Formats: sequence, structure tokens, C-alpha cells
Amino acid sequence: MSTQLGVGFALLAALALAVQSVSVQRSTTHQPLSDVITVVFLVNLLVMVPVTVGLFFPAFDLTLLSIGAFATGGILGSLLARIALFVGIVRLGASRAEPLKSTFPLVAVLIAVVALGEALTATVVAGVLLVVIGGAAVSWDAQAVQTGGTRQRRWVDVGFPLAAALLLGVDPVFTKIGLETGTSPIVATTVRVIAAAAVFACYRLWKRFRARTPGRLLVTRWSFTAGIANTVYLLAYLAALGRAPVSLVTPILGVSPLLVLAISPFVSAREERITIRLGIAVTILVAGVVLVLSG
Repeated sequence: MSTQLGVGFALLAALALAVQSVSVQRSTTHQPLSDVITVVFLVNLLVMVPVTVGLFFPAFDLTLLSIGAFATGGILGSLLARIALFVGIVRLGASRAEPLKSTFPLVAVLIAVVALGEALTATVVAGVLLVVIGGAAVSWDAQAVQTGGTRQRRWVDVGFPLAAALLLGVDPVFTKIGLETGTSPIVATTVRVIAAAAVFACYRLWKRFRARTPGRLLVTRWSFTAGIANTVYLLAYLAALGRAPVSLVTPILGVSPLLVLAISPFVSAREERITIRLGIAVTILVAGVVLVLSG
């Protein structure tokens, strides 16, 4: 029963990721991207901080090493990767940016092989090949449907979600260091969010100071939905890991690009064009991600 509940939470987390992506795409048609990111962080903090304090105060089991590791991971994954993904969503659309971001297991595999000397299994090799083929096909489709801008600009657009994948692939290295000190994953996630939000808040203050204008935060229903979806993802993912093995949870999360494809025609049909070749490419890529994560 516990494993089945864990699978349910993993599916909820995958759905939340998909809802986040399409919500970001819709919200940026009405407000600046920086406001969307700010709203997502605010919702994260309003939920995660009280939950963490309520469950663990006063024993958070944090050390200087774990705080530094979680903060570094948060800046890489919860801030820089989030910004890169959201920019990719604005430029390419959710249905193309989300699959390219999902190639991050390739980075984790490369780190495991090069830095840790781990051996590759046949399943992982097959998965890597499918991810490369699917990722290349999604990139080609993104190039084909874009009519404006130079070819170089279109490649830069593709580079944003790929940069997010790179950052998300490196991020777990630091998070793992912090978790090895015995800190709860919920506390770790909250520290990551606080660190990322603090850095982004400093950026916004600096930008406001340079512009010499008071600046207003615009909140829309879509940016609020993106914040709720991201927070649901964080909590559902942690709940899934507490009830089911990682080898089962992470492949389920890999199907989020397919859910984006399913949702996009109903939510953001005017913002992007869904093609048959994109559906095939994303399916190949997701199959590869599942093989890599389960191999």
C-alpha cells in the first residue's frame, strides 16, 4: 500500500511539473518573467517554511557543511536552472523546453562515469542513445517552427533549457553532500529555496536601485498557479521518496514532458504549435530518460 501511495505522489509530482510549465508560458504573456519567478518563490516560502518549522523546530539537524551544500545546490537548481528553464519556455514554448530540460539525467550519467568511475549498463547506454536522438529531434522541431530571428538566435533559444538540464544534473552532487550529514530532505529543500530566493531578491533590489523606480510586483492567476504547482511538486516528490524506492519514483517524473504535450493544446494553443513530429520526438526522449533512470 505504501509503494502504491508513493507512485501516486510521483504521478502528482509529474503532473505538477507539467502544470508549472504551461502556467509559466501563459503568465509571461501578461507579466514580466522576473515577476513570475518572484511569485513562485513567494509561494514556495509561504508553504515550505511553516511546514518545516512545524515539523522540525527546534531540531533542524543542520551544520555549516550541510547549509553550504544545500545553499549551493539551491542556487544552481532552484534559481539558475529555474531561470534558464523559464526563459526557454518563453522562447520555445512549454512543450519544447520541458523535454529538453528533462535531458539532465545525461549529465548525471556523465558525472557518475567520469568522476566516480561507475560502469554503464546496456539499459543506460540504450537510454542515453534515445535521449540524444529525442533531444536532437526536439531541438530540430524547435528550429523548424520558429520563423523569426536568426539561426544563431534560434540555437541560443534552444540552449536555455539545455543549460537548465546541465545545472539540474550538477545540483544533486551538492545536495547529496548535505543529506549525508543526516539532515531531513524537507529541511534540505527549504534551505535550498531560501538560499535561491534570497539571491534572487538581492538581484531584484539591485535592479530596482539601478532603475531608481519603486517597482511593483504583478501577480496573476497563472503565475500564482505556477507557484502552487511548483510547491506541490516539491512536497509530492518528497512524499513519494518517503514511500517508494528512488528507482521507481524518478522514472515516473520523467513522463512530465508527455503531460505537457497533453495539456498544452487546451491551455496554450495560441502561444505555441504542437506538431506530430514533436510528439514522436518527446516520446522517444521520455523513453530514453526512463531507461537511464531505471538502469
